[in-house]
Amino acid sequence: ARRAHVLRRWFSETGSGSRLTRPASGTIPQPPEPINLALPSSAEPFIKYSDAFVDRGYTKSDIFLHPDFISDDEHDLLVRSCNKKLKRLANTYEMGHFDKRINNYRECSVSAWLPHKRGVAGRVSQAMDRAVDPDPVDLPDRASNGKSAGWTTVGKYDGQIRHILDRVWDLFPASFTWLPPHILDLHEDGEILPHVDNPEYSGFVVGGLCLLGPAVSTFKHVDDPSVRVDVLLSPKSLYFMTNRIRYQFTHEITVDPSQRAWMGQPVARARRISLMFRDAKEPEGGWSSLVSAAIPSF
Repeated sequence: ARRAHVLRRWFSETGSGSRLTRPASGTIPQPPEPINLALPSSAEPFIKYSDAFVDRGYTKSDIFLHPDFISDDEHDLLVRSCNKKLKRLANTYEMGHFDKRINNYRECSVSAWLPHKRGVAGRVSQAMDRAVDPDPVDLPDRASNGKSAGWTTVGKYDGQIRHILDRVWDLFPASFTWLPPHILDLHEDGEILPHVDNPEYSGFVVGGLCLLGPAVSTFKHVDDPSVRVDVLLSPKSLYFMTNRIRYQFTHEITVDPSQRAWMGQPVARARRISLMFRDAKEPEGGWSSLVSAAIPSF
């Protein structure tokens, strides 16, 4: 019980402040293993780099985009499941966020969609030299014909959803530790103002699986807005911010009509859901430090 209390306290302390901040200058934090996300050729029509971005040698793959990462059926399953979670956990839209960077939104986290072995609890179990117990939804939920049997002990389709989300997590080194997926529902009149996600809240990458309506997301260097990338986030696409884009560029989704256009055509306002992915920031003393803090000394 004491260990659980310490873990809850650690999450509270690391997540209590704003997730949005202006980054400090200096060396970009790097993970122990390199992130090797290769942009597929299908992404080219959906990304525009400014001349300044290209001329100054920024790395294009720091913003990763994979259009049509999921199928139509998978998209519809995720939308239905997100709607059910939102109805239960965040039934109304909020007009303002505590950090004043998001308007007309609702959000919630879904711990049931994160396998124990991929999250902080699994890392702590490993640090304690304990076996990581398989989650009930890790049990096979596919029939012999390869189609989902639609059965789990947590939620009817949670196992099926984990099979989808595993494809996201498998893009990264196995050493990554993940926070629970986060549902961000942006109303058709909602907007996300320019910000950089706080590096003290999470780790090396921030990304999302895009559902429902399209949107244009703009990334600008904090010291020179002429260094920018515009990305058309279409439904079923997956994106990730890494390296300099993660730490040195703001990102936004605006209601300004001049920025809600692509190839000269307006992008209509529409409700959109982002299923967000963030890796957990490891404590300075490593995951074993949480174990040490949880065990009382005599």
